[in-house]
Amino acid sequence: MKDHTRQTLIEAARTLFITKGYDDTTMIDIAVQAGKGRRTLYYYFGSKKALLRAVAETELERIIVVLEAVVEKDTPASEKMVEFIMSRLNNVRHSIFRNGSLRADFIRYMRTIDSIRSKCEKREIALIERILLQGVHEGQFHVENIHYMAQLIHYSTKGLENPYIRGEIAGENDMQMLQRTARKVILGALR
Repeated sequence: MKDHTRQTLIEAARTLFITKGYDDTTMIDIAVQAGKGRRTLYYYFGSKKALLRAVAETELERIIVVLEAVVEKDTPASEKMVEFIMSRLNNVRHSIFRNGSLRADFIRYMRTIDSIRSKCEKREIALIERILLQGVHEGQFHVENIHYMAQLIHYSTKGLENPYIRGEIAGENDMQMLQRTARKVILGALR
């Protein structure tokens, strides 16, 4: 019951942040949207910023679940690595656009969201390490330091997020070029 109430409050906040924007949404608005009292809201979340963090954490967890599914696929590590990178970029972008007006807030609150992401980054790096280990066992990758390479791949992919989210890498041809480039650069470095 406790988890359900918390999720209801997070979803109400996300909905209002999308429709009204973060700045124009009040804690009272969120309580009303969730069908809960203000006391209940403040019991779970002491501030609107705490709710923004919870919304971002929920979105990031959704992305991690998608990435875990990619890692679990029964495909060669080289294909898995490219799919992982593209899936990560697509899901981050989808999450931002799915959240409508939160897109502007996302960019404005990038520092807050980056502090939340640091928890997820460790999990992402561990997933990349699993792909790298698979590639080494398959004889596809030659990597001296798995953890270092996983970090390098993670932060390189992260560096593409802003231009990707802003639509600077958006067209179909750009997507195909990005996929080809990921295949050449990342996989070329691993062989």
